[in-house]
Parts: sequence; structure tokens; C-alpha cells
Amino acid sequence: PTNEDLFLYGQHIEQYRHATYLAEDYYREGLRRDPTDGRINNAYGLLLLRRGLLEEAERCFRAAIAKYTRSNPNPYDSEPYYNLGLCLKLQGREEAAYDAFYKAAWSGAWQGPAFYAMACVKAREDCELALAHAGRSLASGAHNLKARTLKTALLRRMGRVQEALAFARETLEIDPMDYAARWELDGEEREKLVSAIAGNPN
Repeated sequence: PTNEDLFLYGQHIEQYRHATYLAEDYYREGLRRDPTDGRINNAYGLLLLRRGLLEEAERCFRAAIAKYTRSNPNPYDSEPYYNLGLCLKLQGREEAAYDAFYKAAWSGAWQGPAFYAMACVKAREDCELALAHAGRSLASGAHNLKARTLKTALLRRMGRVQEALAFARETLEIDPMDYAARWELDGEEREKLVSAIAGNPN
């Protein structure tokens, strides 16, 4: 009966991977009734993003942002900015993606993911800035293993090897099965082995 019902039923179908109903039927009906509905545009945009329909997804995220920012420039929920950033990054538009992620970081709930995404964008060209962004991400959630992996790799790339190894050991205290931290520490062991072999002609 309402757009809220259509949004919630669509979410339910996606969450439980319903075998006989399609979430897009509910989202499309909601957008037929109100093409500006922010919640449904964001939800349908995510569905399209997961299917690789990037241009259609971008239109939905921008429509959600337009609705959420009609009264104030910083919306209560900045998720559509984050999702737009993902969409733009997948299209190879990294600077525009970075800007969208930065806007998403305004909301406390999205600071961790947004700063991590910004660090990923900058990791190839500006290690110092990427490291700062990874640190901001970890300030929002110290157990974010992706951000920890990125920080470790950035430290190693910047020549701060002992810091990288120490951080990898700290990560293993959080999750002893973290393969990225183990790879970093195995790298240390490989270096020791190579050095030992090089110094021993026998």
C-alpha cells in the first residue's frame, strides 16, 4: 500500500534471497509511484550495481542524493554517496569516486568504509595520503582487516618495513587466521632465508 512497504519488502526479498519473488519488482513499483524516493533509488541502485549495470545504478544513486540533499548539503544518511563512489570507481572515474567517498565520510556510520575506499583510490599515487586515510578508517573500526592490510602494505612500500611487520603481528593478535598479515610475515622469513643462503656459499 505504501512506498515504505515496497522498500521494506524489497529489502526482505534481497536479504533472504527469496526463491519466488524479485526485489526489483517492488523497487520498480516504488519508483513508478515516486521516481524521487531516496530509499528505493539507493536500494535499486545497489541491486543494479551488483549486476554490473553501472550507468543505471549511477542514475539511481544520484537521484537518491538529490532527494537527501534537497534541504541540506550533508544528509543524515550518506550511504548513497558511498555507493556512488563504488559505482564511479568501477567505471574507472577515480577522482569523481574519491569526491563521492569524501562526502560519504561526513556521516559517522560511513566514515570507516569511506576513508578505506579513499585510501584505496590514493594508494597508487600518494602513499602518505593513503596511509592517513587508512588511519582514519581504523579510527572508526580498529578491527577492519581490509584497512589493516592496506596500512601494512603501504608501510612496506614506503620502506617502513619494521612498522609494517609490527602492525602485521598486531593484526594476527586480532585474527590469527588473517592470510594477508601472515603473507607479510612470511615475506620477512623469506628475506631471512635468502640472506642466509646468500651469506653461506655451502
